[in-house]
Amino acid sequence: MTTYLVRRILYAVLTFLGITVATFALIHSVPGDPITFYLGRGMHSVPPEVLAAMRRELHLDEPLPQQYLRWLKGSVTFDFGRSTVDRRAVRDVVLEKLPNTFQLNLFAFLLAASLGVPIGLWSASRSGRLTERLSAVGFFLLYSLPSFWVALILIQLFSVRVDWLPLFGMNSDDYPSLGWGGQLVDRLKHMVLPVLTLTYAQLAIFARFSKSAVSEVIRQDYITAARAKGAGTAAVLWRHAFRNALLPLITLLGLVIPYLMSGSVIVEQIFQWDGVGLLYYNSILARDYPVVMALTVVTAVLTLIASLLADILYAFADPRVRLGEGTR
Repeated sequence: MTTYLVRRILYAVLTFLGITVATFALIHSVPGDPITFYLGRGMHSVPPEVLAAMRRELHLDEPLPQQYLRWLKGSVTFDFGRSTVDRRAVRDVVLEKLPNTFQLNLFAFLLAASLGVPIGLWSASRSGRLTERLSAVGFFLLYSLPSFWVALILIQLFSVRVDWLPLFGMNSDDYPSLGWGGQLVDRLKHMVLPVLTLTYAQLAIFARFSKSAVSEVIRQDYITAARAKGAGTAAVLWRHAFRNALLPLITLLGLVIPYLMSGSVIVEQIFQWDGVGLLYYNSILARDYPVVMALTVVTAVLTLIASLLADILYAFADPRVRLGEGTR
């Protein structure tokens, strides 16, 4: 088991370094830099020596490998420098936005899991029937729909036509004057559309994985024996099939987190939700290198932790995995 964990941690470290190197190279390959964005058209009126001093202050005059090593040294101690836009500490900027994104992702994950898994089990219990085939088509369509299109459709239906839900933002204008109950309701109303936009594809993933995993297990002899003993359909699905189909579902933990973080960029930009996704989008446009790299680190670390946790849970759930790895 120790060898298995060490190997997975080593893979995670190497993957992290690869992600940061690729992101650092890509963001610096985009035309322009923070100074060009900040000065805009007035850049031509700034003396060259002033521009050189500004680049030197931001270490933009150094070779890229040296800039990366400088950044990597600081990131180890969680010192990501200061934002080139507002000169605030990057760590404070990210921590300020992170809880807002966590709210959306947590609700979306719980909603997708609580709906997707039962739907998948229901579909698996009807294998070969028309309803099962239609549900498979439905899962495929849900997963294929682009999030920005779904977001615009939801806005058109629930914000423009019937005016049931807010169009964008996190709070209404009168939010500070509301009581705690009113503030809670107001925040939840603003969360509905972005959470639904983040949920629909995850729901399809959970349903599809649950259906596939249970469909394989449900053909086993012990399931036939349980049915022969008089166990009902619900008992067979939940007590026998689902418990033994958890191994493939564990891998979803390492797949859903990256989707949530990447999907937040589009969803938060459309709904103007003040989280790390919107911050990521605005920082890329502003060439705010320190913030972009810090958000890359946060996303990469969360993804790698989720993948590592999935590997550990998989090893505990299936002794063959850890025993096989440990004997190599």
